Amino acid sequence: MKAAAEIVVDRPLDVVWRWAADPRNWENWQEGVRDVRVEGRLVEGGRISSRYEYGGRLHDFRYELVLRDPPRRQLVRSLEGPFRFESELLLSEHARGTLVRQVVDAGPDGRFTAFLYAAGAPFLRGGLRRRIKAQLRRLKEAIELTGVR
Repeated sequence: MKAAAEIVVDRPLDVVWRWAADPRNWENWQEGVRDVRVEGRLVEGGRISSRYEYGGRLHDFRYELVLRDPPRRQLVRSLEGPFRFESELLLSEHARGTLVRQVVDAGPDGRFTAFLYAAGAPFLRGGLRRRIKAQLRRLKEAIELTGVR
């Protein structure tokens, strides 16, 4: 299931990129993310691991940095974890700063759970969109209020 949200951050594109595209900052704005570790360099093919709190439990995830096109686009995909996950960060210049758009595609891997997931897709998509919007508000606050430059 795919959902997206966007927000305008009152900072220049390069400033927002440096902070938002760095996985070591995920804990500051992405709900449930803990213990982020970058394995090597932040380049395409790079690996990242984290713990993710979901459903009252901590889950281990490992991700691949699929695409990194500074300062405009980054795509991260899960390699290991309890469910499939992909997150795309898209940045563009805006009259008031930087437009940040996050697109998340998350879902089950098995056929039966995929069927159940699809049946509840409209409800779940709305919940996912609300979570993304809340994350982007935290990103905006973290960058604007802490004086990230």
